[in-house]
Amino acid sequence: MNLRLDGIKYIFLREIRNYFNTPIGYVFGVSCLFFNFLFFFLGIFDIVPAFFEAKEASIRSYMNLLPVTFILMVPAISMRIWAEERKAGTIEVLRTLPLSDLALVTAKFLAAWAFVSGLIFASLPLAAAVFFLGNMDVGTTVALYIGSVLMAGAYVSLGMVISVITKEQIVAFILIFFASLFIFLSNYYIISQHLSPGMARVVGFFSHSYHFTSFSRGLLDTGDIFYYISFIALMITINVWVLRRER
Repeated sequence: MNLRLDGIKYIFLREIRNYFNTPIGYVFGVSCLFFNFLFFFLGIFDIVPAFFEAKEASIRSYMNLLPVTFILMVPAISMRIWAEERKAGTIEVLRTLPLSDLALVTAKFLAAWAFVSGLIFASLPLAAAVFFLGNMDVGTTVALYIGSVLMAGAYVSLGMVISVITKEQIVAFILIFFASLFIFLSNYYIISQHLSPGMARVVGFFSHSYHFTSFSRGLLDTGDIFYYISFIALMITINVWVLRRER
């Protein structure tokens, strides 16, 4: 048991170091944070109001930008999870470790999820500043952070599944980007207008942004929490299944 935990810890720390040893993590992380802060204060069209014009002591607008941010950031983070291992031939080395496929996938997923979550929590100083500027609803803010972290996990797990089926990082990036974009837009008219009402509701249900709505209102809906956890579990299961088929 200790040997297995040590192996998971080794893979987790190895992945975290890789994110900080390459410019991709820094470039996309800093870029996403910069534009999120910029749009939070200046606003963007009629979608997100400028902070001081909204006259609301809340970081809801910042968090509502995250679904779009994930579409750009998560492909850059998750494209290399398996594609790089395949291209470099190190995936066979990983399989020699005393770890099951499930443990290996879980360690890689937790590392990527932790990295993206760290970028989410980088906004905590902003939340603290808003708290001291006005009467911010702490409960709503906590719900926003919980929902954002769960949604990040769903996007990362999807990216891992796509990364495991290709050797090229660029191909993985493109596929993850379009898959994430479709899941984001599936709750909106641009997709639903082409579907029957019943099918539109089914497709919209699998939109990550649809289940984030309750969190943005400050609610911890057990159904939405269950959706994100179930989606992550399903993606991890598919990832493990693909790896086992290759053995």
